[in-house]
Amino acid sequence: MMQKPDYTIALIGNPNVGKTTVFNILTGSRQSVGNWPGVTVEHKEGKYKHLRKQIDVIDLPGIYSLTANTLDEKVTRNYILQNHPDLLINIVDASNLERNLYLTMQLIEMKVPMLITLTMLDIAEQNKVKIELGHLQKHLGCSVVPLRIFHKDTEQLLKNEIHEALSNNCTPNLQIKYDDVVETGLQVIEDEFEFDKFKLNTNKKWLALKLLEQDEEYVSQLTDPELDGLHNITKAIEKHRAQNIKNVIAEDRYSIIRGLILDVIKRKSGWQETWSDRIDTIVLNSYFGLPIFFFVMFLVFSLTIRASQPLVGLINKGLGWLLVSQFGLALQALSLPVWISDFLTNGIGGGLVVIASFIPPILFIFMSLAWLEDSGYMSRAAFVADKFMRRIGLPGKAFIPLLVGFGCTVPAIMATRTLDNKRDRIMTSLLTPFMSCGAKLPVYTFLAMIFFTKGANLVVFGLYMTGIVLAMLTGLLLKKTLFKTQPSDFVMELPAYHLPTFNGIMMHSWHRLKDFILRAGKTILIVIAGIYIIQMITIPVKNIPVFAKDTTSERISLLEIAGKAITPAFKPMGIESSNWHASVALLSGLFAKEAIVGSLQSLYEKSNEEELSVTIRKHFQTTSAGIAYLLFILLYSPCAAALAMLWREHGKGWMTFAFGFLTLQAWLIATLFYQVSQYRVNPGRTVFWLGIIQFVFVLQYFILWVRGKKYAASV
Repeated sequence: MMQKPDYTIALIGNPNVGKTTVFNILTGSRQSVGNWPGVTVEHKEGKYKHLRKQIDVIDLPGIYSLTANTLDEKVTRNYILQNHPDLLINIVDASNLERNLYLTMQLIEMKVPMLITLTMLDIAEQNKVKIELGHLQKHLGCSVVPLRIFHKDTEQLLKNEIHEALSNNCTPNLQIKYDDVVETGLQVIEDEFEFDKFKLNTNKKWLALKLLEQDEEYVSQLTDPELDGLHNITKAIEKHRAQNIKNVIAEDRYSIIRGLILDVIKRKSGWQETWSDRIDTIVLNSYFGLPIFFFVMFLVFSLTIRASQPLVGLINKGLGWLLVSQFGLALQALSLPVWISDFLTNGIGGGLVVIASFIPPILFIFMSLAWLEDSGYMSRAAFVADKFMRRIGLPGKAFIPLLVGFGCTVPAIMATRTLDNKRDRIMTSLLTPFMSCGAKLPVYTFLAMIFFTKGANLVVFGLYMTGIVLAMLTGLLLKKTLFKTQPSDFVMELPAYHLPTFNGIMMHSWHRLKDFILRAGKTILIVIAGIYIIQMITIPVKNIPVFAKDTTSERISLLEIAGKAITPAFKPMGIESSNWHASVALLSGLFAKEAIVGSLQSLYEKSNEEELSVTIRKHFQTTSAGIAYLLFILLYSPCAAALAMLWREHGKGWMTFAFGFLTLQAWLIATLFYQVSQYRVNPGRTVFWLGIIQFVFVLQYFILWVRGKKYAASV
């Protein structure tokens, strides 16, 4: 039975202020990660004991305000209002005090128990900024704790301060005063509006401010007379100040903050160029920014591939020996039926080996990205990419998940959680499969070496570039049809560069990896087991005369039957009925893209590479058919792991759409290429199929356009 906590505290602050570091200091390894109920925003919870008190710690999403414009802001605000934590720890970046205190002011207005923790003090000192902590504490009316991460007593000092705040009344006593005309409007709202309907245990002035800021969640609950009254108050304030009401309130808050800053901060006269500023002159340069970013990501993928390949080999050999070979011998000793033994060893055991082989590349990608995020570089990368990304309907931050997709589609879809709204997360997830994952590389190399013995490297590079170009074109299509609403505004603070902590990187990477293993792993195992069962089930060939002439075997598996049944659908892209092996390989690719190579090798039944190459070229008949086949592999449905993650993140409907939409695009592009290449051979057939492809493209555009209107209305 879980022990009920004595206190619950929550960490809140802007992104990139060291909130996760504080969370790790307090909770260590006693953490769990999940999603907030009903949404895909990550929920991180931990606990610790101090002075015989059990304290639960909630790590709230990083936000800039409590306006609920984004899902993160809504989740955070609702948690504070509904769960009433015993203490909010507001983490504030000391090197950017003015920007961070904007959220602090809104928390003070809520009249909630709060302790302020200052981080990045070393960066503030490097920038010649000195904060008078006692003076700041007096102004804000609550405790302000300096946090020096590398100090040996940091953990104990912080826990003592938290205990002190929990033991005493720690609600800030600062009274925030607005312009007289705003205060008058707020007083009218407090006096004349009915607040019981909101069912919130909070002060009236905070709710009045939310109404004045046109907060949709609360304005929608007003009666018609109240809406008219709010409209009149708003118009009077806007006329007096000649500003939008939201800007009026923001300006008044910043006026208070600026006055406070002048009083508590002492800095060297004149502007001081910081170390971060000097680096940014190069990193954010319009000419060098993108090349530098691509070079950094090249290093990330090089590290991931080089570091993970030996480990993947060890896992495949070691676990394969243990869970397949030795486990199979143990089952044989028990005299179990052959089909049960095969299922348990090759199906379940082999499935566990496959899942384990995902771990090294995903771990190294997460470690690399955690280092880049914690150092402050990823914010710059998203800033550099924003202008280009917005042209295809996505914010700059979507660039990061797409690049992660070159390593593996699964963590790429998981990485979309950092995007601000549902529209951007779904659209980016649909585009990530266009980025050729590491599992496709052996397939590209294998087939390219067969069809182009001298120019294989150029073919592989061309496939990667084709995926990028088609992702951009598909983004434009989705922007014009299914996702007509605008992408979220790209507002991102560029934090100062700083050295990440080893514990922070490892903790972040471990929780992401554990999330993958527990959430996607079990789904992958079920799919693997299901596919293996289908492979094991065989039917006498004599019962299916249509297939009898194509095989010399006495029995045929359900998987082979399925492959032969779907082969006619691939004929327009050059796969003839005699080449059903290629269709079966595509089915195995739904399980894992690298499985295509193994399927081709086994299905063509050749023992050495030279004979295998000749046989494959013979079955495909033309090089154009081979290229069309590679294009289909590039574009068709992602593997079971990625589909499972799409289901987890966005639901069954979007997973089904991704499977159908991407497979259709693969068929259209592959058929288009093959038919154009065969124009001289059979111009009449080419013209016919080009007409079919054009009709499908137009029909697809119309369907997406109609669905887009409904989707825009729903979000």
